[in-house]
Amino acid sequence: MITTLMKHEWLRTRGLLGTLAGVALLLVAAGTALTATGWPGIDMIGALMLVAALGGLVPAVQIALTVHYWQSSFGRTGYFTQSLPVRGTTIFTAKLLWALLISLAALVVVLGLLCAAWPVLADRLGTERNPFTVISQLWSGYAEVVPVPLLVIGVVLFVGMILIWPIQYFFAASVGSETPLNRLGLGGPVLVFLGLYLVTQVVLFLGMAVLPWGLGVADGQLGVVRWRLFSELAAGDAASSDIMPLGFLPALFLVTLACLVRTVHSWRRKISLV
Repeated sequence: MITTLMKHEWLRTRGLLGTLAGVALLLVAAGTALTATGWPGIDMIGALMLVAALGGLVPAVQIALTVHYWQSSFGRTGYFTQSLPVRGTTIFTAKLLWALLISLAALVVVLGLLCAAWPVLADRLGTERNPFTVISQLWSGYAEVVPVPLLVIGVVLFVGMILIWPIQYFFAASVGSETPLNRLGLGGPVLVFLGLYLVTQVVLFLGMAVLPWGLGVADGQLGVVRWRLFSELAAGDAASSDIMPLGFLPALFLVTLACLVRTVHSWRRKISLV
């Protein structure tokens, strides 16, 4: 059933996703062409177009799918969705899996577009034009100071940081569509998301305070080192600038897990289209 529902998600969103991909492709093509000219000012505009396309595609896709999720679940077509002879949690699972899958696909597209534009960017930066050689050199360079398992964990965490957004967006859309917030229309999800943002900031702060570790260089290699939040705040300008705190990561994923559980509960008990 989930596969069938995801097929319907594909049919409903393929036009939207194709449009976003087409816009990104056009921006990258135009930005690459302008950057290749090397003309002062013009090449800067081209670089900005590249940054906008490469940096904005994944967030744009996720936000667009969230709007579609809200409209198809709680908007005018929500009555049809909720009347399907399928458990609400199954519908939600299919929609979320689709959003996560497309987020990964968008990330792959971004990497592909970056590789395509890299020879031009490399000429401007004065570096190697083959993107795969650059990737190999970066990996080898980091592997000299960072244990390979830690590198792999870093890549997994990076991908995980991208995938948490659809979960949080869908939470805001779902809870913001419950009574009485559903009377505000789109304002309900927006208010919930703003509240979630504030709560997340508090939880992240607490996470860094409770877990006194960070990622820094120790004995010539990158690894986990002691890092105390309040000591760093008291140090002011003398605070360590070469250590990345790690306490926010479990806190962030706990917040996301809570969002997921609450959204499932919303689909089970709280949905109202009145």
